[in-house]
Amino acid sequence: METATIGWVVDAQVDFMRPDGRLYVRDPGDEADVGAARIIGRLTEAVQWMSRHCDVVVYTGDWHALEDEEIDPVAPDPTRGTYPPHCMGRSDDPEERAGAAIVEEIRPENPVVLEIDATAARAEQVAETAVRERRPIFIHKTRFDVFAGNPATDPLLEALARFLGRKLELVVVGVARDVCVTQAVDGLQARGLPVTALSDVTWGLGLEPEAGTLARWARHGRVTTLEALVGERVA
Repeated sequence: METATIGWVVDAQVDFMRPDGRLYVRDPGDEADVGAARIIGRLTEAVQWMSRHCDVVVYTGDWHALEDEEIDPVAPDPTRGTYPPHCMGRSDDPEERAGAAIVEEIRPENPVVLEIDATAARAEQVAETAVRERRPIFIHKTRFDVFAGNPATDPLLEALARFLGRKLELVVVGVARDVCVTQAVDGLQARGLPVTALSDVTWGLGLEPEAGTLARWARHGRVTTLEALVGERVA
């Protein structure tokens, strides 16, 4: 059976992708690590490919407020799953909110937003609008795991499959490889969805060795590069 392809862009937000962001994605234990800014060009190419070849492009993004359990402004500890304030999309401060925006190079135009308190009915509406109007989707989330951070994510995926009339397959890119991306990939694979992860369009924080993350994804899905994926679709 033919599948519908969903481009899945994880947390490509200013605070994560820019060196002056509030939680720039790089390995703090490696002084030579230039960080996530290195993949912005490749990420732009990937999103351009998704816009041409995917049925829907879905962006996810942290959309935090100080009360979120993963935010600790006093003693953040990544090993315990807490981080300093970042991607404060629910802040009253416009400068803080700016860090939650998708980086300008791939910022979606007029996305349909799945809000943090969205219901299953709202997820149905978002999916229907995105498919009918060929618009991208932006999932706001309160936790790094998109399924825990926005419980309407599952109903959204189910609704997309219904409105597209086909089973879904996903192509996943973004940051951080060893936090939000791996939680997205692991979660999608656990739901039985075919996932292709692009190894050269992601970057990590050094919390887990890259080889280990990619090997886990490959056990249940597929890991390739953008160049290889583009070549397959051209052939």
